[in-house]
This record gives sequence, C-alpha cells and structure tokens, in this order.
Amino acid sequence: MKRNNLAVLIVVFCLILAGGMINSGEVAASETIRLGFVADISGVGATFYKGQKAAVDLFIEEANAAGGVLGKKLEVIVRDAQLKPDIGANMARELILSEKCDFLIGPTSSAVALAATKVAHEFKKIIYFHTSNTEALTTTDFQPYMFQVVPNTGEEGRGAALFMSQRPYKRYAYIGPDYAYGHDQFKAFKGELGKLKADAELQEIVWVKLGETNFSPYIPILMSKNPEAIFSSFWGGQLSSFVKQAKPYGVFNKAALYSLFDLDMLRVTGMDMPEGLLGYSRCPFYAIDNPEMKAFVKKYYDKNKEWPADWAAMAYDGLIALTDAIKKANSTDSDQVVKALEGLKFKSLRGERYIRPEDHMANVGIYVGVTAKNPDFKDFLVLKDVVEVPAEKILLSVEEVKKLQAEKK
Repeated sequence: MKRNNLAVLIVVFCLILAGGMINSGEVAASETIRLGFVADISGVGATFYKGQKAAVDLFIEEANAAGGVLGKKLEVIVRDAQLKPDIGANMARELILSEKCDFLIGPTSSAVALAATKVAHEFKKIIYFHTSNTEALTTTDFQPYMFQVVPNTGEEGRGAALFMSQRPYKRYAYIGPDYAYGHDQFKAFKGELGKLKADAELQEIVWVKLGETNFSPYIPILMSKNPEAIFSSFWGGQLSSFVKQAKPYGVFNKAALYSLFDLDMLRVTGMDMPEGLLGYSRCPFYAIDNPEMKAFVKKYYDKNKEWPADWAAMAYDGLIALTDAIKKANSTDSDQVVKALEGLKFKSLRGERYIRPEDHMANVGIYVGVTAKNPDFKDFLVLKDVVEVPAEKILLSVEEVKKLQAEKK
C-alpha cells in the first residue's frame, strides 16, 4: 500500500513539475514578440537578404536595449522561401503554426509575396512588405493584414514616364524581364507616357527571360530603330550584366537609359557603370538628408562595415511602422494592430510618412537622378542631382484602388 501511495505522489509531483514547465514556457513566450521572416536567401535573393537581415537585427538590438515593445523583447525567426511561391507559403505557415510568430516580414520576390500574403490572411497575421512590390498586393490581391513600405511597380512605371516625359525624348524602347514584375511596370509606364506625352513613340519592346545574362542577341533588336531613350525593368545582377554588355555597343552614346539603380546594383557594377545614365532608387541613403537617416546609416555602417542598401533601410522602416502601431494599439493582437496601422503617421528614415487606410500602402515615392562619381564612394557610382517624386504624384487614386479591389472580389 505504501508503495502505491509513493507511486501516486511521484506521478502527482511529475504532473505539477510538467505543468510548471509549461506555464514557464507560456510566460517566456508571452514576454517576447516573435517576427517570422519569410526571406528569399538562395540564389539571386542572397544579396538582398544580407542587407534586409542586417537592418532587422539592428532594429531588434536597439528596441530590446531600450526595453522592448510593450515591455516585450523582439526576436526574429527566418525561413528561406528560395524565391519559390509554394515554398514561401509553406514557410509562412510554419512560422505561424510551429514557431508561433506574432507577425510576418515579407520576402524579396513579388511572386512569393503574393503566396505569403494569402497565408497571412488565412491566419489573420500581419505581414509587411519592404522589397517585394507588386501593385497587386494593394489592389487585386489586397487583404487587410498586409502593409507595404516600398514603392510599388505601378508607382515606378508611372514615375519613369513622368520623369522621362519632361525630357526632350520622342522615340522610346523598352527591355525587361519576362515575368509579372516587368509586365506590371511596363504597363504602368506605357499608360502614363501616353497620357503625358501624346507624340511619344514606343518603337521597340524586348522581353528577356528572367536571369538571362547574354544580351548580345537582344541589343541589336533594341537599338534597331534608333531610340532616344530606353526604359528597362531589369534589376540587380541582370541589370548589371546588361549595362556592361551594352556599353561596348555604344548604346549609351545613342540613347538615355532609365532603370533601377539601387545601391547593391551600383556596387556590383562598380566603375563599369557609365556616368550620366538616368535612373531611380527606392531609398538611397546618400540622397536623404534628415537626422533619422543619418543616425541609421552611422549605426549600420559601424556594425556592418558597409553602406546600407535600399532594402536594408526599407526593412527598418517597416519595423518602425509595425512597432509604432503595436504601441498605439497597446496590443499584439493583429486585429487591434490593423486598426492602429490604418492612417498611422510614423517618422520613417525617409521622413514623415503615413499608411493609407484603403490599401495599406505607405506614401513612399521614388528618387530619380543621374549616375555620377562621388568622392565619398570610391569603388562605385551613385545618383546625383536626386529629386524625390512624391507618392501622391504616382500612386493610384483611392477610387482606382477601390475599383480594382472590388473587381477581384
């Protein structure tokens, strides 16, 4: 009998101990805010991810050193979507269900973003996008648990048309990657150019497989009708390869090129980048003069020993908006934070910004200029004479957004 009593006591003690361990685990979880990063780490996404993750880590270190958010520490859990939508969707589910993440950070690829946003909607978890930028996220594929702090494809296409239409060009050509990003951007460019410059001629349109690095078959076609200006949706390594191969053909002596000259692309191209090319950037730290950006750049450079790319600054901006909304809601409940996000005004690295309630799009524009050498950056060119094109000039109107959202439903 005594043995039975002893066995019962042991079982009860073990249950109490296990319960204590579970409770302590729950307490530990409740003392943190977990951020699930659906990242594109493999392949061409690696360079982008490096800056994104460095900025996220910097923000978390600063926030935690200051006492956290609502007294809770931030932590990030990363999964690689490999630039593949199906894997991205699975990783988003894993981060929510297995890792118990409170919020999601979006990927580099727009295709992955469109898959991940559906998962975020399904589980009512907020996801923010800082690099992937298809306009569909805010229109036909809009869902209320997302927000975006990167200028979208429509803005970039319309911004290119606005900028180039103010120059004396009449004959245009286009070359870009044959997938959704390129087609969306080109469609916006073509539509806006037609409105702004009635006598503009779009003479040649050349589509190239994403990732193609041999442009010798395409350059003669592109230049066959002697365009005065070329708009390109290439980016990153593909754009760098195009620039290096087009240069010996004398392309840039005959036509102005306008494309995305982000910091990573400029670094990769180095001194092979010609001076005087038109271009834009999403968040060029060297052209944004305010105390917040200066402080960020110093901290980022001191820690990483390199300059922050556009993707780094925008990832950081997304966390500013998210944590401001959490504080405003005084909660980590997604529905409460969504309410706080809609119309939220926040002090970003790009200055005062707000989240538009109708599409959860931040009013972030683009920065346009021309490539030039700069004594502060000895190994690569940057943009000079940079002018910001405000979001209000190139965003779809609220009425247009609502119409597209309604059509999807």
